[in-house]
Amino acid sequence: MKILIVEDNQTQNDVLANFLRHEYYDVVSAYTLNEARDLFSSDTDLIVLDVMLPDGSGLDFLKEIRKYSDVPVIVLTALDDEYTQVSTFDLKADEYVDKPVSPIVMTKKITALLERIYGNYNSVNIMGFKFDFKKFISYSSDEKDLKLTTKETQIIKCLYDANGNVVTRDNILNSVWGYEYIGEDRLIDTHIKNIRKKTSPEIILTVKGVGYRLNI
Repeated sequence: MKILIVEDNQTQNDVLANFLRHEYYDVVSAYTLNEARDLFSSDTDLIVLDVMLPDGSGLDFLKEIRKYSDVPVIVLTALDDEYTQVSTFDLKADEYVDKPVSPIVMTKKITALLERIYGNYNSVNIMGFKFDFKKFISYSSDEKDLKLTTKETQIIKCLYDANGNVVTRDNILNSVWGYEYIGEDRLIDTHIKNIRKKTSPEIILTVKGVGYRLNI
């Protein structure tokens, strides 16, 4: 899963990033609001957001992204006044953490929040490929990281849950994205094309005019 850390203290940012990478998370780091805006994308699964940044308040960034995204956000700050805490939750942050906090504790908090929101899944083997739906990682038979994105892994999980039955495009969209999406045909086709490229052309079968099914 992809985590964006927005923290201007480079040492704290790097230490937390290393702890998270050890748990197989994909981590990107931003040290300013402008960098956070550039790095945030639809594939971001969680944000660790500091409030006091060199070019403004992290709460301004939270307010911006809440206009179009419900991505989980953990606000991390040395400010412990009531106004900051209330403002944080008014802007629909998922958690508020006071500094200082150890990277071990933060990693546990992040994992718990991700599991609560995205689910706690077991690992499965499909056509010789291993998919871990808990950590959102996948491997080939020789333990090579397939580097599937979170959305690609969620598509695999959606199809796997169907037990080999056909899943319509609308059902895939609703299960993975959870909302109406303009240009859905291109969206789904692109992700499935990438899955086939990273794994096997036969892992997902197309049922013309209906949808897709997993080759199990």
